[in-house]
Amino acid sequence: MKPYEELTRIGRLRRLRDLAEIALEAYGLAGAHLTFLHYEGNVIFRVDVQDSVPVKSGGSPYLENRYVLRILTTRNMEATMSELTWLAAMSREGLAVPEPVPTLHGILLTKISTPGVPHGRIVSLMRWMDGRTLTKGFRPAHLRAWGQMMARLHEFSAHWEPPQGFQRPHWDWEGQLGGAVLQYPTEELVASMPVQYKEPFEAVSEKAREVMAALGKGKQAYGLIHSDMYPENVLFKAGEVYPIDFEDCGYGYWMWDIAVALCLWPWTEDWYWMRDAFLEGYASVRTLPESQLKHLDLFMAAQYATMVLWASAFIRRDPAMRVEHEKWRSRDGKKLLRYFERTNKMSSS
Repeated sequence: MKPYEELTRIGRLRRLRDLAEIALEAYGLAGAHLTFLHYEGNVIFRVDVQDSVPVKSGGSPYLENRYVLRILTTRNMEATMSELTWLAAMSREGLAVPEPVPTLHGILLTKISTPGVPHGRIVSLMRWMDGRTLTKGFRPAHLRAWGQMMARLHEFSAHWEPPQGFQRPHWDWEGQLGGAVLQYPTEELVASMPVQYKEPFEAVSEKAREVMAALGKGKQAYGLIHSDMYPENVLFKAGEVYPIDFEDCGYGYWMWDIAVALCLWPWTEDWYWMRDAFLEGYASVRTLPESQLKHLDLFMAAQYATMVLWASAFIRRDPAMRVEHEKWRSRDGKKLLRYFERTNKMSSS
């Protein structure tokens, strides 16, 4: 058998599909139909129970007889179990989030080993949420509902006590701008950036460190967040909003979560009504003080700076993907420059 590392992308996917077929047995779904959805790190399949029609029951956000199966790249069982534990806790409280499905042994994940996939893979199964993503055509009602949904997650997190052994990353200054999870020194990554990004990165990073230190890590400002709630990770259906893809969830600032959700649109023609509608929805569920809200622009800039830093690390780690990662860095770098130039104009006026 050819070594897994020497396989093409298609070759690896074939073996991972075989692993997925075996994993279905752990959930009592042997023979269910797998439909490939996504392969970028994790491999995602849709699972349909054979000879059944997916239907929505009552006011549930889920489709019966349809699931999402993930084959994860991480080998950290504790961190994945913690993600699923948080999701299960929110689901029990009626929050519309991806609900983990336990195995026949009552465990929220399983590890499957096959001869063709070395070291095995962690697998999880979740109920299928009924909705669609939006890339355009947003209206105030969409943003208000989105803000309400995020506020419900934050309110739950602010009062929920994780069980012993709970393990999720901290997306604070060290975890994001400080590059604590990257394998290269931040100084080297900054030195490798295009010259026009260096000063803005360092200025935003230093200001973000100062503001985060002032906010502290009490529950009024910091807790478990989604941390990756871009539009592609949000489903819309009949006035409701459902978050998906909690893989990067961890501890962070409430304002960072809000900033990620809004950071595609700042200072565009639609920016002000989108921001205001989102924050109006959020405020209808829970209140954040002005001492935090006033830093929204800075937290968005911190997200751009983080992406510039991380793209620089990916360029170094995977030269074969350099072109794609440079496009990523350029996209967020331009937004960082826009923030930097805008801030300089405001301070000089």
